[in-house]
Amino acid sequence: MSDIKLPWDDDSEAIKYVYVNPRKSFSEKYAYIITSILILLGIFTKYKLTIVLAGLLLLSLLTKRYVAASAKGLEMYTDMKITKTYNVWDWSEIEAITYEKKPEQPKLTLLYFTKGDITKRFFFTEEDKERVFEVARKHNKKIKIYDAWEYKQNLKKFKKEMKISNRIGRKNKKK
Repeated sequence: MSDIKLPWDDDSEAIKYVYVNPRKSFSEKYAYIITSILILLGIFTKYKLTIVLAGLLLLSLLTKRYVAASAKGLEMYTDMKITKTYNVWDWSEIEAITYEKKPEQPKLTLLYFTKGDITKRFFFTEEDKERVFEVARKHNKKIKIYDAWEYKQNLKKFKKEMKISNRIGRKNKKK
């Protein structure tokens, strides 16, 4: 997947996420064209701020993110060409994992990892999803695992009940 050395490459138990590019290839090409235009505008006009914007856009286009769930926790490595960052969310810090099937990715499952009020989401294969749950439960007995579909169904049911109770309440007030 990558030609760079990742911190979890030597860990045989590391479960690597599946990269899903949210950008379409044509939009990525247009982003490079816009970057070029912004650079030219910065050079040939008095609006030098466009060079900064072009740099930020170029940086976002070149940034690569690699993620794995391992015995350490959720490991995230970001290669921004000018700098590299490596973050680990220890399993003891992760409070919940929510899983969801996305129709546009039928062979993959989207996992949401929640730590405090921060949530990160990554795609894993169905088999890897179960392995992630096993590793998570092994290292954090208190971790909660939620099904997003079930939650959404309960939310719809709750909203419907609230709507009915509000109607009944309004009818009782009129009497």
